Amino acid sequence: MNLKPQFWEILGPFSTGTREQDFGADPLEAYGGFSKLKYSEEQIFSSELADNGTVKWSKIQSNEDGSVGPINFSNIRWNFNKNSLGWSISQFQLWARGYFTVPESSSEHKIPILIQCHNIGDFYINDQRFHGDWYNYRTSYYILYLTVNTQYTINIRVVNEIRIFGDNTPPRITFDCDLRNLELEELGAMFLHERIIVPDLVKGTKFAGEYMSIPILNTLEDEWINVDKVEVVNCPIKIRAELIPTSYDSLTHGISLAPSQHQNIKIRLILEELYYESLLPFSLKFSISLKSLQSHKNFWIKTTKEILIKNKNLDEFYKFTFEDFDESIQYAMIMHPKKHNKPNKSPILVALHGAGVEANAEFWTNAYPKQEFSWILLPTGRTLWGYDWHGPSLLNIQYAIKALMNPTGIFKDYLKNSIPDSNKLFISGHSNGGQGAWYFISHYPDLVIASTPAAGYVKIQQYVPYFWNSYAYIDPILKGILDSSLAEFNNDLYISNLVNIPILARVGANDNNVPPMHSRQMVRLVNEHSHNPLAINLSEVINQGHWFDNVMSDNIMQEFMDKYLLISSQKNFTQLISSQLIDDNLLIKNPILLNKFNITLVNPANFGSKCGIIIEQLIIPFRFKFKKQDEIISLIPFSIEKISKISIDDIEFNFNSSSIIQIFQEDFSFYKNDNGSIWKISNNNTWMYTQKHSLTYGPAHLILESKFPLLIIVGTISISKSIKLKFMNMAQEISHSWYLYGNGNSIIIYDTDLINNNNEFISNESIKGNIILLGNVFENKVTEIIMNERISDVKFYKDGSFQLHYRKFSGPGIGILFLHPYKVSQLSLIISGTDISGLDQISKLFPKRTGVPIPDWIITGPETKWKGIGGLLGAGFWNNEWKFSEVIGYLA
Repeated sequence: MNLKPQFWEILGPFSTGTREQDFGADPLEAYGGFSKLKYSEEQIFSSELADNGTVKWSKIQSNEDGSVGPINFSNIRWNFNKNSLGWSISQFQLWARGYFTVPESSSEHKIPILIQCHNIGDFYINDQRFHGDWYNYRTSYYILYLTVNTQYTINIRVVNEIRIFGDNTPPRITFDCDLRNLELEELGAMFLHERIIVPDLVKGTKFAGEYMSIPILNTLEDEWINVDKVEVVNCPIKIRAELIPTSYDSLTHGISLAPSQHQNIKIRLILEELYYESLLPFSLKFSISLKSLQSHKNFWIKTTKEILIKNKNLDEFYKFTFEDFDESIQYAMIMHPKKHNKPNKSPILVALHGAGVEANAEFWTNAYPKQEFSWILLPTGRTLWGYDWHGPSLLNIQYAIKALMNPTGIFKDYLKNSIPDSNKLFISGHSNGGQGAWYFISHYPDLVIASTPAAGYVKIQQYVPYFWNSYAYIDPILKGILDSSLAEFNNDLYISNLVNIPILARVGANDNNVPPMHSRQMVRLVNEHSHNPLAINLSEVINQGHWFDNVMSDNIMQEFMDKYLLISSQKNFTQLISSQLIDDNLLIKNPILLNKFNITLVNPANFGSKCGIIIEQLIIPFRFKFKKQDEIISLIPFSIEKISKISIDDIEFNFNSSSIIQIFQEDFSFYKNDNGSIWKISNNNTWMYTQKHSLTYGPAHLILESKFPLLIIVGTISISKSIKLKFMNMAQEISHSWYLYGNGNSIIIYDTDLINNNNEFISNESIKGNIILLGNVFENKVTEIIMNERISDVKFYKDGSFQLHYRKFSGPGIGILFLHPYKVSQLSLIISGTDISGLDQISKLFPKRTGVPIPDWIITGPETKWKGIGGLLGAGFWNNEWKFSEVIGYLA
């Protein structure tokens, strides 16, 4: 039964900045918050967007399909407003309120309701917050057990995100909510067919990759479920299916899902008969049980809808599946070279799609014709929007390449004559993928033979400018620290790394989506750093917009691709891959060295190498300083005295004109102390046990780069029942966001499930990846153990208050989120608050999307709700010893 409200009460619009909403920054919170305000035709509120500076309530009726909008505002002159702030003025927010009643049931006092709101950030059922589906993926839902014959209020915070919805005048703001009874066949477990991943069948003989995955949602209110068995049914041939356990099955006693949790179930497919039809249909039958039943007797037998696998040949793109960095199953599209290339290896053309584009979309696979000797790889970035090809999306590129280099299934038969070379990457991309191409080649320059970034923007803050309301309240020092947490994604800052890389940028002269100014600026900056006005070139096509036929492969682009793909496929063209990138067997021992070069980096965590040099650590983390150098090595903006550790993999390198240092073994590094002037050589890595390094450097978003599923540990030892319930809600929220935006898996577990009677880990070795700890040392036993192992500058007290450095934080509405080291190469993210309100505010800052500036640690306060970042009580980066530093930390 459809429960969508028929009418909505609207209040707004109010100004807001790109990505500002996660910090609160809601002007209505200054008046008590939208939930406390009642509809009134007379009441007015201040808003600089409107004539006379005021806005009122209004009402709107839902459309026939239940969607809402476009929402119009009669007293807003959008074109006039753009005269001062451009299209960023169209980035606005409003609130909408609707009501629905749960119908009576003949047998139940509470019934399960399925709900999700699309194209919005947050929504509330009564007072409980949920994260909406910003990108309209329609692949995730919440399950609520609501009392029958009761009216509920739904409050929705609607934001017109220009990057998502485009720049229309007037803005066409719309939203939609799924809100209905759960169907009987969905009880217990529900399949999300829209996000099933299967490989293609190649030439009817083998699957391109042995893996598939299907998301399952636990639709129970309080019970965990276990997925026990799977088999293939309704298939014209014989295929076997096997469940693939996670690395945490020993802790969770099987493939386990918490209430209202999504999980991508990993399955191995074994083809036992040949099949030559164009489509291979089948279904999966699952045995699912309640985790509380120790016997694990089958409680449900559930069968999916029909699933189709396409049969492809080697003359077209086909889909292959692989295990990504976090053990989740992802896919990429691959095209074989036209010709064999023995004895030489074949370069790989890596093409990054734009925002909202599926990697297997026909227009995208048609954008790149088959190449003579080169492989073409189209990664997904994990989802249609992904993480702007940063973080998890960048790792997805690397692990797709790794899968191509370490083949299973079909690749074993065909790679021997055209061996792909992971050190010869031609990086291409369009729109968001064009930005991703700039990002990749500037952060991993030793891997790149050439690049064609098309219609790419410089950085997110420049694409839709960050004109935040919060800036009116913030200390400039704090703003600088927050900005530093995004600096590693500023492609213009990393320009010096692009010197000597062949680049042809492409743009349509009439592009009104990503204006040509972005590509023009990047070309200018590279040429300036190269001291050569023709170092790289721009191909600007007149009378063309954002996308047009052959934008990636017309004669101009293909000629450029041929020049570098053919050369690199025939010559012993060697580059260096960072040892942190994939694994040791991909290291090249003879990198090309330049007589003089610059290295630019802000964060060693997401930087490969330049001319063989890998930066392991900066003396002052995330500290920017631009300084010209006259030495043979010039490190800009971090000059050589600002670098504390450098690794050089097995190479000979000139440090100055008179001396040569030769390294004949791997795992050597150069280092110097804070006050030292002499560089020393060492093969002792014990410093990594106590200091930050490239795998643990932060900031907070690095928690998502766990090499195993995220482990979310829920504290259970608080004396407050409401706090413990809030922790579970936070775990479900974090798990939901990681699944929705990153297509990732997480494991939710209670702290007591990991601890024995002696207050020790049952098995410390079984915790392999990054962990998220909900609750302080008096609320979560695992937090207590981990913070006792590595002393932190954060100290907690029994009343929920805490201290950082010299400042104690107590009182209502305060929360803290901070990174803490775990083992040698793992991270923990600890989230705590002084009360429910503090937890609610700080949990919004879990780094679920790109562009949200969150350093290593951050403290929210009662005024953050309306002042945004201006209401923060502190933020900063830990120093290399994981301690507070006044140089890179701020306390209000």
